[in-house]
Amino acid sequence: MAILLSNQDLYSGNVIGVKIEKQKRSYQQTLGDAPRKIDIRRTKYLKLCWMCGSPYESYRLNSFACCSRCAQNIWHHRQNGINPPARMDQLTKEKNVKEIKERFRYI
Repeated sequence: MAILLSNQDLYSGNVIGVKIEKQKRSYQQTLGDAPRKIDIRRTKYLKLCWMCGSPYESYRLNSFACCSRCAQNIWHHRQNGINPPARMDQLTKEKNVKEIKERFRYI
């Protein structure tokens, strides 16, 4: 019988690539001041969905599904003691991941 995966295994098992993006944010502190622009660095993760196996980008490290439908299906499976159907050891092989990284520009 298979061991039920923990949350940490779900979160770390589907990360393929990591990219740091520079963004500019502007905000106004008070009504009379001019808007201030701030440079922010955000980390973007390239991941594979545990339910359907499709690639997606996320700013959250602790995500494991590409959409709310897949997340609800995974939650329902875990409540019944079933692991998600995706086999990450096969999906994250180098030749499979190389195409996905090139498509999303993670090199």
